[in-house]
Amino acid sequence: MATPGDLKNSLTAHGGAWALVAALAGGFYYLLRWSHWDALPFIKVDATNLIGYLTPLILSAALIERAVEVVISPWRDPDANAKMTQVIVAKAKAAKDTATDEDQHQVTTSAGDLNQYKGKTRQYAYAIALALGVAAVTAGVRTLWPLLDTKAMPASPVDQLNYFRWYDMVLTSLLLAGGAAGLHAPINAFTSFFQKS
Repeated sequence: MATPGDLKNSLTAHGGAWALVAALAGGFYYLLRWSHWDALPFIKVDATNLIGYLTPLILSAALIERAVEVVISPWRDPDANAKMTQVIVAKAKAAKDTATDEDQHQVTTSAGDLNQYKGKTRQYAYAIALALGVAAVTAGVRTLWPLLDTKAMPASPVDQLNYFRWYDMVLTSLLLAGGAAGLHAPINAFTSFFQKS
């Protein structure tokens, strides 16, 4: 069972995340109290037109993923290969009958260094992918906007449409940064659902 000390440690360690959650909750509460928006009208979606609307998103995500590989690989691969070689050499040395505790420790240390290096380069790759995702969104790639029923849009308040546009831009940027594989799973779920019904 959590104690007050655990809560205090959690708040101290993750203070920025808790502040962000509190700010978002406050912002949503303010929007709900201030705005009396109705649901936005969406088009009828089926398996055939969903793929057509989301093809630019999927293509952009795949191209961003490949572009990140092209940018990251030249400077990541040499160090990653050297660290992988250290792991292989350490494991081979530790597998011998004459292996010592120091040899086992070297396996753990070199594997930890490799994992830490991979984690750091993943962070750089995600930052580059997010920047490219924002660039694609700025150019006009969207996730939800194409699914709005434009004939019914004049009835929607301008503030609501602007808020929805920003929401869609943030969502699309994050989806594009996540890569094409993350987009295939929900699309496959939608298309299989439509095929069954």
